[in-house]
Amino acid sequence: MNINDLKEKCILIGVSAGIFLPFRLLASQYLAEHWLGNLGFATSVSLLLLFLTKKNKLGRFGEILKNQIRKAVWGKSSGVIIFLLLGFMVYFGSVVILVNQGNTTYRDDKEALFQDIFSKESANSHLKLKGPGTNNAEFAGVSQIRHAEYVFAISYAILNDLTGDWLASVHLILFMEQVEMVGLFWVYRKMFRPVNAA
Repeated sequence: MNINDLKEKCILIGVSAGIFLPFRLLASQYLAEHWLGNLGFATSVSLLLLFLTKKNKLGRFGEILKNQIRKAVWGKSSGVIIFLLLGFMVYFGSVVILVNQGNTTYRDDKEALFQDIFSKESANSHLKLKGPGTNNAEFAGVSQIRHAEYVFAISYAILNDLTGDWLASVHLILFMEQVEMVGLFWVYRKMFRPVNAA
């Protein structure tokens, strides 16, 4: 990596942080009372920047933006970026689903365990949980996966209760941001062809 490329990356990160952070804070404080109102915000601002860049209205910053986008979406790191975006999307989405499972399918076990954990007599507890159930027709290994899902669902549901639904809300926002970023990555590939193919 040369010094000029490093300078461009620092400029882009600094300007992006200076744009996205204050606008997201303003949007969450004044424009949208509910966190769902913030979804799509990154896409809107990014598309506005892309439109201004395509119209050559951003001057030197627009050139830096084009150059760095081309390097990100067509360079060696593009596969790693997509892999990480999809990996985080699966993780954040799984947490939301597990919290929902813990609050619906395993609700009785979650509430019994929650009360047992925070009761004074928990040291002498003889708590019996129903568990995910058993099925003799399952393939080998499926039962272990269902038991792992059961444990994670109850754990995440209890954590979500302790944080006042904050855990599920934040993970849903982060999941949607990953979806937005995958969509933007696709848009970037359509709009910014490699220099030798442009």
